[in-house]
Amino acid sequence: MKKLLVLCALFFAMIAGPGPVSAATGDNVLYDLKFKANEVCKYPVELVVTGKSKSIDLPNDRYIVASPGQEVTVINLKTGESATFLITGTTHAQVQADGTTEFTVTGLNVVLNAREAKSEQQGLFLLEGNFNFALNSDGKTEARVFSGTGDVTDICALLA
Repeated sequence: MKKLLVLCALFFAMIAGPGPVSAATGDNVLYDLKFKANEVCKYPVELVVTGKSKSIDLPNDRYIVASPGQEVTVINLKTGESATFLITGTTHAQVQADGTTEFTVTGLNVVLNAREAKSEQQGLFLLEGNFNFALNSDGKTEARVFSGTGDVTDICALLA
């Protein structure tokens, strides 16, 4: 269930640095996700996540996801333009009594708000700072869009 929540939210701590997918050659591919036009961005997009990630279970239905050295390459499948981000942030999550999961992301992170999440702010965003959001008990739909303090970069607009 935790992996599904992590995948659906697709939050990754990131540092921007353009480069091709081949730059990640030799690393383990954790996810290779493709989305059709208008599922995340207005154009079809692919996300290739490489490196390592660790989920640490904590008491009281909490967990932390750390991903030092992890990278994701975001590719505009219409134009071929891409950008690679190095993961450095941390995600803290706690399942609430009603099944909603509250997330706090610190550092540089990426949040994916797919159409199926029924988000108020669909897209792919680089967040730098401290942000929080919530997913409903289904682990797919958004209970609350991200908010917090720091900088927000619209990756879909960046690669358009």
